Amino acid sequence: MDAKPRILLVDDEADLCFSFSVALRKAGCEVIEATDGKEAISRFQECHRAGKRFDLLLTDLRMPRMCGLDLLEAMGELGIDIPVIAMTGHSDDALRAEMMRKGCTEFLYKPFGPQDLVNRVRKILENFAFLGGGI
Repeated sequence: MDAKPRILLVDDEADLCFSFSVALRKAGCEVIEATDGKEAISRFQECHRAGKRFDLLLTDLRMPRMCGLDLLEAMGELGIDIPVIAMTGHSDDALRAEMMRKGCTEFLYKPFGPQDLVNRVRKILENFAFLGGGI
């Protein structure tokens, strides 16, 4: 297993993506970014071709081209089974239920700070028994 947890961060807001990436890297994670679900699927495929895998997905729900719900559906079709934290500024119970049904592990409601994200990621990785270094 790799020494650092590998996280795929998917969000179309560049400023948020940057601050979250910096915080997660400082906490010892390897972070790969994507701006929407379609790009995220490409990142999964690239990682697989390199013989690696992601340990966690952080995804926004509302994005252009492919939203978080469609991303989870595509992951299921590809057999990708990793913990997922959905980040959203919208409280929609029906969407939340659908995301959970498709494999979402947890939700973080915006606004939240980088340290809140690091704490949640740490908790999820511990719960899913990530045994590498960092975080």
